[in-house]
Amino acid sequence: MNRNAHAGRNVERLIENSIVDQPAVILALKKCFKIKGELKNSAGGGIYGDKSDMRINFDCGHYVDANIKSYKGVGFNQLTRTTISGFCNQFNLDASSQNELEFFVVEKSKNTQGALFPLTAQEKWGNFFNANAKRIVKWGFSSNTNREVLILYNKNTSQVKIYPMKKIVNNITAEIAFTKGGVNIGRCISFQRKGGNGKASRHIPKVAIEHPGNNIQLKLKIKKLIEEFENKELAEYTI
Repeated sequence: MNRNAHAGRNVERLIENSIVDQPAVILALKKCFKIKGELKNSAGGGIYGDKSDMRINFDCGHYVDANIKSYKGVGFNQLTRTTISGFCNQFNLDASSQNELEFFVVEKSKNTQGALFPLTAQEKWGNFFNANAKRIVKWGFSSNTNREVLILYNKNTSQVKIYPMKKIVNNITAEIAFTKGGVNIGRCISFQRKGGNGKASRHIPKVAIEHPGNNIQLKLKIKKLIEEFENKELAEYTI
């Protein structure tokens, strides 16, 4: 397990072990999701699917999945990542569009100071992102908004903030704007090339589409999201 993944799992365990001792939080979850049963336990979510970091179980059989993001400083956190072919399959982009996006990403790997989307391509790709912004947001955040929460953990203050996922996905600002790095979706989300050194992939040229740095990712601007959803918070506590 790499260092980032290990740190992420430590945060997940911290939330998993602490949330069960927060009766006000559990009550808020029960009211939000109309749960009749009592808290049973919490468990790591890795076995339940890639969007779930933790599951809160109730004795009536109901459960709440949690997507956990930790941050400090500016709060720029990876939301999700995939290969370009995986992204194109997810959003029904044809082979020509996939080839074009792969070309842009490889060119970005050669010149990280250049724009991911050249001016000549922004009308076409702007139409795509405008038409699919809400779908992209849901893909990044959630598998099933009806039974999920987003949990944000501030490493500097040990504060935990909890939001109903449905309210995040349905209400997040989704206007698009091109940047040097890629595309901003609203104030909170950035679509961009993954980048990075790829220490485990040194045998793959950085300009090859197979290099993991040439995946695409969504990044979440956590502090911006907290500002945007100040009135949608379900519960909070300090560890």
